[in-house]
Amino acid sequence: MIDYVLERLRVARCAEIRVVTRPDKRDVVMHARRAGARVLEAEPPSLAASLVAGLDGLDADAVVLFGLPDSIWEPRDGFVRILAALDEHTDVALGLFRTSEPERSDVVALGADGRVTAVAVKPAEPRGNLIWGCGAASAGGLAGLADHVEPGRHFDALAKAGRVAGVDLQADFIDIGTRAALARARSRLERR
Repeated sequence: MIDYVLERLRVARCAEIRVVTRPDKRDVVMHARRAGARVLEAEPPSLAASLVAGLDGLDADAVVLFGLPDSIWEPRDGFVRILAALDEHTDVALGLFRTSEPERSDVVALGADGRVTAVAVKPAEPRGNLIWGCGAASAGGLAGLADHVEPGRHFDALAKAGRVAGVDLQADFIDIGTRAALARARSRLERR
């Protein structure tokens, strides 16, 4: 499903697309290279570490888009919309979605002005179903990721400082990162 996020990155006209993956995932490495992506082979122990690996060699003011390869979401121009939310007051702009399984994700709280006020990482009792599934940021705005296992913890700290925008993409987010999640997604898509 990496093609899904790659397509959305291309719509945003990225100068370079980077894919961080483990060296033992030869099928992913070869597929990403055939798709024109720069492959960064690493063994990050967490999602935050994977995002940090993708920042290698970038200036702090470089604009970075990030997405999860095992996800399905609309719209195709979602990254374009998220990019538009970055400004001098915003370190990170998160693409927000609805999900039927918020406990598997980072649940986002929004203020009346659309700014993200909090990010709860995989809460046992979610207070809503609005989650982040992709985003845009300055590389410098992501520098603090190295201090966290989950990116949502870094986003929460930035949100409390008023530095995170939320872009509600008015769509569902489908995580297909596990076999059980893939089976649920297939069943859900078949019902549509």
